[in-house]
Amino acid sequence: MADLLRAKFLQHPDLAEVLLATGDGRIHYRFANSPFWDTRDSAGRNWIGRLLELVPAELVAERVGFQL
Repeated sequence: MADLLRAKFLQHPDLAEVLLATGDGRIHYRFANSPFWDTRDSAGRNWIGRLLELVPAELVAERVGFQL
């Protein structure tokens, strides 16, 4: 899933800018209807949200020339 999200934001720079605008804020994803992928009224594991927090950090690191 992380690879899919990376590809999505690399292929759509306009969406990457929106994601980068979230800064270091927490992302709570609520649309997967899955206790693993979304927050489920604070009972879910929120893995999409966690990955959506990781991807911008990787994008910023790439922009400043840091190799991951």
